[in-house]
Amino acid sequence: MDCRKLEITVVSANNLEDVRVFFGKTAVHARVSINGKTETERRTPTDTHGSQNPSWEFTTTYIIMETMLQSCNAMLVVKLYCDRNAGDRYIGEVYISLMELFECAKYNGGDEKSSNQVEPADEDSCCGRRSAVMTLPVMKGCVQSQGALKISYSFSDKVSFDQLLMAENVAPLII
Repeated sequence: MDCRKLEITVVSANNLEDVRVFFGKTAVHARVSINGKTETERRTPTDTHGSQNPSWEFTTTYIIMETMLQSCNAMLVVKLYCDRNAGDRYIGEVYISLMELFECAKYNGGDEKSSNQVEPADEDSCCGRRSAVMTLPVMKGCVQSQGALKISYSFSDKVSFDQLLMAENVAPLII
């Protein structure tokens, strides 16, 4: 079985909906997962200063099986929440298929097939490392909410799963 390492950086969000209407400052964190599965979920630190324009520069890594990049069913999910004493309040989310992420990075930013803004990949892309930066609209259910989320990401070269296991201890990263 072949796989790749996916490194995702949740950079920032801007112009998010203010869900703290009455008092307090909007303190936002993001939860990153593959297909929304809680066992793959990673949480950014809470940005207490950015209000509706939080910034995290939070990086996490997943090991992705090559077959997940060939199907539009495998999704990267980023959900945004406002920290509150009475429980977190949902702001919105971003869903994008791993296949689309891979295709956009594969072609140095790809062609814009949707309203996503894709910036060109960096110089590592010529050496097998495929990367890009995307700005995606934040959704609330099936309706576009307010704001946008900026992520950067890169895929490593394809390696066999056995090679990867010998190279490093990846058990907690495997999906």
